[in-house]
Amino acid sequence: MTTASSRTRPVRELADPDSRFLEVDGVAIHHKVATPPGGAHPTPVVLHHHFFGHTEVWRHVAPRLAAAGYVAISVDRVGFGLTERPSQRRGPEPYTRAFNQRATLALLDALGYERAAIVGSSAGGTIAVETADAQPGRVAALALLSPAITGDIGAPAPLRPILRSQPATTAARPFVRRLAGDVTPHRISRSWHTPSRATHEDAHGYERVFSARRWDLGFWRVMTSEQPPRLGAALRRITAPTLVVTGDADPVIRPGATRRTAQAIPGARFEVIQSCGHTPHEERPDALSHVLIDFLDAALARDRTRATG
Repeated sequence: MTTASSRTRPVRELADPDSRFLEVDGVAIHHKVATPPGGAHPTPVVLHHHFFGHTEVWRHVAPRLAAAGYVAISVDRVGFGLTERPSQRRGPEPYTRAFNQRATLALLDALGYERAAIVGSSAGGTIAVETADAQPGRVAALALLSPAITGDIGAPAPLRPILRSQPATTAARPFVRRLAGDVTPHRISRSWHTPSRATHEDAHGYERVFSARRWDLGFWRVMTSEQPPRLGAALRRITAPTLVVTGDADPVIRPGATRRTAQAIPGARFEVIQSCGHTPHEERPDALSHVLIDFLDAALARDRTRATG
């Protein structure tokens, strides 16, 4: 069990041997790349985690994607995981969805990819949709796992400009640390169908968040730096092949809401994973990987033909 603390370390000191960092507008973006043992599909798969998530939530899915021939790129959104949490800066606000879109494309550029399939869980689904809307030519396919389409985590919208001021941010950080409390397998699995499935290994990545320098600042800035998303029109504009997935027992974004999201996207495929809560990549990775790889193989066949033809 780890208790949130103000005694923290630089993110690079907490990195794993397979961790990578890319500087985007002066912010070190943490990511991991799982590569196939043989030849790779020409279109990689970018994995965007949910709120409070991190690259390790994909540790079961990314190897399965690699085994199926895909390069799997898991990314820590600014404010989470081991991505740097800047405090004062004069450039673009990094704790926004738009910045994370730019970081995604910069990462693809650095790795030499023009297009990618993008998988987004919950709030990560929001980033995936907005990336597809802003740069449709660079998104070959979308997979949305209980996407947060109608709202997000954070303070009430009218209060956000006030709460992101420097005095409010300084005063809020001790409150965020107290609110965070302890990280245990039971706590991180509250949105699962069967919390008893969670192990200390599942909790490890979340524990490390509380060891990262300025983690409390990052949480606060994510919750106050911009207005909630409005994605109804963006859903109708999606042209990429799209998979929408829900757990049948998701208590955070109900399956009915996720079904309506799928119905709003032209031609989207909708799948329900049984005995599963909000994060199928953590609770039911085998079932999710089967559905995801089946979708990608079909959706990206055109890209494979184009790259080899």
